[in-house]
Amino acid sequence: MFSAALFSAGRTPSTPNLHFLGQSGNAGVLTALLRISAWRYFACMKKRIISAFALTVILCMPLAGQDYLPQFETMALPNGLAVTLHRDSTVSFVSLNMSYRAGSSRDPEGKTGVANIAGESLLTGTKLFPREELIRLRTEEDVSIRAQTTVDWCSIASVFPANQLELALMIEADRLKHAENTATVEVFDAIVAVLKREHDRRARKPLASLRQQIYDELYSEGHPYRHSTIGYAADLEKLSVKDVRTFLKRYMSPSNACLTISGNFDPERITALVQGAFSDIPAGVVSRWKTLPDEFSPYGQAAFIREDRIEYNQLHLIFPSVRLGHTDDAALKALAAVLNASQYAILRQRIVDANPLVVNAEVYQSAQEIGGNFWISVTVKPEMKLQVLYDQVMRLLTSLAEEGVTEEEVLVARNHSALDFYTPLEAVYSFGGRGDLLNLGMLYADDPLFHFDLFHLQQGATSASLRRAAARYLTAKNQLVVSCVPMGKTEYAVSP
Repeated sequence: MFSAALFSAGRTPSTPNLHFLGQSGNAGVLTALLRISAWRYFACMKKRIISAFALTVILCMPLAGQDYLPQFETMALPNGLAVTLHRDSTVSFVSLNMSYRAGSSRDPEGKTGVANIAGESLLTGTKLFPREELIRLRTEEDVSIRAQTTVDWCSIASVFPANQLELALMIEADRLKHAENTATVEVFDAIVAVLKREHDRRARKPLASLRQQIYDELYSEGHPYRHSTIGYAADLEKLSVKDVRTFLKRYMSPSNACLTISGNFDPERITALVQGAFSDIPAGVVSRWKTLPDEFSPYGQAAFIREDRIEYNQLHLIFPSVRLGHTDDAALKALAAVLNASQYAILRQRIVDANPLVVNAEVYQSAQEIGGNFWISVTVKPEMKLQVLYDQVMRLLTSLAEEGVTEEEVLVARNHSALDFYTPLEAVYSFGGRGDLLNLGMLYADDPLFHFDLFHLQQGATSASLRRAAARYLTAKNQLVVSCVPMGKTEYAVSP
C-alpha cells in the first residue's frame, strides 16, 4: 500500500455522500453534473413546455454537488520531483501529465520563442525511444502524446493503455533525463520553419497579430508577458540549437517539474515504479518568481486603432487586473460570468440582445502566475460606431460599481460557471482533464486542489464582492481601448 512517509492524502470533501474516483469510478463527477445540468434541459425546453417564470425559478435554484474534490495521493522524490497519483479504476488507460516551470515568460531577453521550440522538441523522441518508436506507439498501440506551452509552463500529456504504465514512465523519465538531446539540428530547423510560416500567416490574416499588438501596449519593455508564446518573428533569426539546448537543460529538471499519474494503475506497485523510473535523475534547479505581486495600481487609459481587412467593427476593452490566485481573481471571474456566461447574463441581455447591430461578445478574466487582465470584446456590424458601443459598456460597468447586481443574477452565473468547470472533469486524461488540473495546481501552488479552491472561491462571490471588483478594476482610469475597423474607416473607432 502507499507509504505514509511518502504520501499525503487528498482533502476530505465537505459533501460526504459523493462517490470519489478510485472508489466508485466516475460517480462523483457524474453526480455533480447531473445535479447542475437541470438548467440546460429546461433552457432547451423553455419555448415548448414551461413559462419564462418557471425557467427563472429553475436557473435560480441553488445547485447541489458543487463540492466535488478528486481523491489523490502525493509523493516527493529526493531529487525534488513532485508526483500526484489520481486513481480511477473505471477506465482502461493511464494518463501522465508532466509539467515544467518553463513557459515563454522564461525566454531569454532578445530570444523570444525559445520555450515554445523547446516544448515542441520534447515531442520528437527521447534517447531510448526515438521518433520512429513514438510514431509506432501512436499508430499501433493507441498511444497519445501531446505538448503545450503557455506563458507560465510547458506540459507533456500522454495516454497509454493501462498495461503499458511501466513503458509510459520509462519514456517520460528518459525524456526528462535527456531533455537537451531532443533538440537536434534537424528538429530545430523543422520547428523554426513552421514558426516562420505561422508568423507569415499572422501577417497576412486579418487581426491575427492583434493580440501581440495589445501585449506591446499593456506591458513595458522586458516584461515576461510582453511577447506571445511563439515570440517575435525577428528573434527567430537570432536563435540557435544551442539556445534551445541550454533552455532545456536549465528548466527541464525534476526539481522544476510536477508529474501527475491518473487512471487505472495498481496502487501496490506504483511507488516502486515511479522511484525506479525517476530517482536517479539529477535534481537540477528550481525556477520560481521571487515574489508574486499583490499590489494593484491603475493602468491609466490608453487607446489605439487597428485598421485591417475586416467587414465588421470590433471593440476590445482590456482592464489590467490581478494574478491567478489573488484575493480578487475569483471575484473577477465571477463578474465575467455575471456579465456574459449565458443568454441571461447582464451584458448579453442589455447590449448584445438589445441591439441588432451587435453580433457577439466575449468577457473573461485572464489570470496567469504574475499578472492578469479582464477582457471585454464586442463585435458589431460595420454601420455601428464603436464610440456608441463604448459608452454603453462603460455605463453598464459604472452601474455595476454603483448599484451592484441581484443575488439571483449571481446565482444564475454561478450555476453556468459550475457546468463549465465540472464538464471537463469527466475526462481524466490530456489537457483540461482531472489529471491536468491536479498537476497544474501542484506546479503553481504546491497544492493539487489549487484550482478547485479557486473555483469554490468564485462560487462564493456575492453581489457585494462583485460590486467592489467592478469599482476597483473596471474603470476608465484602468483600461486599454482597442478599436478594430475596416481600412480607411477610422471615424468608426472610439474617439481618443
